[in-house]
Amino acid sequence: MNEPLELPSFEVGPHVFLSGPMGAGKSTVALALGARLDREVVDLDQQIEAREGASVRALFSERGEPAFRVLEARMAAELAARGDGLIVALGGGTVANDSTRRLLHRRGTVVHLHATLATLVARASVRNRPLLEGPSPSDVIASLLQDRADAYAEAHLRVDTTSGSPEQLAEAIERGLASHPILVPLGRRSYCASFGPRTVLGSLLSRHPRVLVVCDENTSVYAADVCEQIGANARLLVLPPGEAHKNVGALERIWDAASDADVQRDGAFVAVGGGVVGDVTGLAAATWLRGVPFVVVPTTLLSMADSAIGGKTAIDRGARKNLVGAFHQPSLVRIDVETLDTLPARERRAGLGEIVKCAWLAGEAELVALERDAGALAAGDLAATLRAIEVAVRVKARVVAADETEKGARRALNLGHTLGHAFESVSGFELLHGEAVGLGLIAALRLARSLGERTQVERVTALLGALHLPVDIERWLARDGLSDLLRADKKRSGQDVAFVVPTRPGEVKIARLQPEQILGCAREFGSGGQSQVR
Repeated sequence: MNEPLELPSFEVGPHVFLSGPMGAGKSTVALALGARLDREVVDLDQQIEAREGASVRALFSERGEPAFRVLEARMAAELAARGDGLIVALGGGTVANDSTRRLLHRRGTVVHLHATLATLVARASVRNRPLLEGPSPSDVIASLLQDRADAYAEAHLRVDTTSGSPEQLAEAIERGLASHPILVPLGRRSYCASFGPRTVLGSLLSRHPRVLVVCDENTSVYAADVCEQIGANARLLVLPPGEAHKNVGALERIWDAASDADVQRDGAFVAVGGGVVGDVTGLAAATWLRGVPFVVVPTTLLSMADSAIGGKTAIDRGARKNLVGAFHQPSLVRIDVETLDTLPARERRAGLGEIVKCAWLAGEAELVALERDAGALAAGDLAATLRAIEVAVRVKARVVAADETEKGARRALNLGHTLGHAFESVSGFELLHGEAVGLGLIAALRLARSLGERTQVERVTALLGALHLPVDIERWLARDGLSDLLRADKKRSGQDVAFVVPTRPGEVKIARLQPEQILGCAREFGSGGQSQVR
C-alpha cells in the first residue's frame, strides 16, 4: 500500500506582524519599528475602515462581529500576499482565526506585544472600543486574554510594552528579529529556535529558581558559560560522551542530580551538547516530577539541524536506537554556531546528512541551493552553514507543527532513517548518525526506483559525495543482522515496516514493505537490477 504524505508549505515571507490585545501598543510601536527598519507601516483596522467606508465600531454595530472577522481575515490575507516586507499592526483578534494565523506564520514574523492587565485597561479605555462596552473593561480584557491565550502564544517574539518608549520597544524587536527566530506553533507550548550567543540564557532562565545544566565531557566549557550566565541557581552535571551512554544509567544520573539540586516543577533542565545529551536530558525532563521545562543548546551541526527541534526524547536499549522515549517539547532552542568551531570536521560534515534530507523535503529550490553550496559546506563556511541550518530547522518546525506526534506528515522526517538506523547499529556505531542517514537516503531512492518512481539516485549520491559523506552503501548492505533490525523497527506494523519513499524533491509517500523487500530492492539496484517491488 502506498500512502502519499502531504507536506506543509515551507515558504518564508518578508513581513513583520504585530499582534496582541487592545492597549498593547501595536499601532504606536509599528510606526516606530517602520521608521527604524525603513519599511512601510500598515494598520489593519485602518485599511478595513478605508475600504468599507465605516469605522470598526460602526462595522461591529451594523454587521456584527462575525461579519467584521470575515473582512479582517480577507484584508490580512491581501497584505500577507504582498512581497515588499510590510510592518503590519494587526487587530487584537486577528490571530484568533486559525487559518489567518497559520498564513501569517508562513508569510512573516509574528511579534506578540503584551502588558500588564492594568496597563491594557488604562490604555484601551482611552479609545471608544466596541468590545469594551459594559460595566467592567478589566473583566472583558481578562476574558479575551484567556480565550486567545493559545493564539497569542504562537508568536516568534514576545515583547512586554508595559514600560519603555516606542523607540526602545522597536529596538528590542529589531534585536529579536536579528536572531532569525523560527517558530514551532503548538498553542501554549509553542517555542522558537533562535540563532545567536548562548549568553542570553541567563535572562531567559532567571524566572526558574533551580536550573540543572546537563552536558558531556566534550561540551563542559560551553555548559560552564551557560551556568555562569544563569547564576547561583544553576547546577552542572557532566555526563560521559557518546551513544554508548544514551541509556538508563544516564537518566538516573540526571534524576539524582535534579534531586540533589532540589529542582521543583518551577525549575528547568538545560541540555548543552549534541543529540545524545539533548535526547537523554529531554527524556529526564519529561519524567522528572511528571514533566519540567527544558531548554536545548545544541552544539553539533546534527543536533542543530535535527534533534534539537520537535520534542522527540529517548534512550537506546541494546542495539535498538531510541526505543524508550516520550514526546516532550523544549521551551526554547538556542543555536550558537560558535560551538561548531571546535567540532571535529567529520562530525560537522555528518550533520549535513540530515540537511540533505531536509532539503529534499523542502523541494527543488532548496536542493539546488545545497548543491550550489556543497563545496563551501564541506569546507565549513559559516555563512553557507547558517543558511543550511535555517532551512533544516524551518522544515522540521513546520512538519512538527502540522503533526506533533507522528501520525501523518511528521513521518516524512523518517526519510533515510529506517535503513540509516540499521546501518548505524550494524556498524557498532562506527558510522555517525548523519552519515548513516545519508546512506539510508541513497537506499530509499534506490527502493523508490524499484517501485517505478523516476527518482534521482545518482544526483543525491553525487551531492552526498560532494559534502564528503560516505556513499559506499554496498559495504553496509552486505552486513549481517539488517533484517533483524528492520523487524524490530519502531515503525513496524505486523510484519511490515512503514518505509518513507522519496518520489521527487518535495514529495514522499509511505510504502508498507517487509524487511526482505526493502533489503532486496536496495541490493538488487546495486547489482544492476531494476525489478519492481511486489
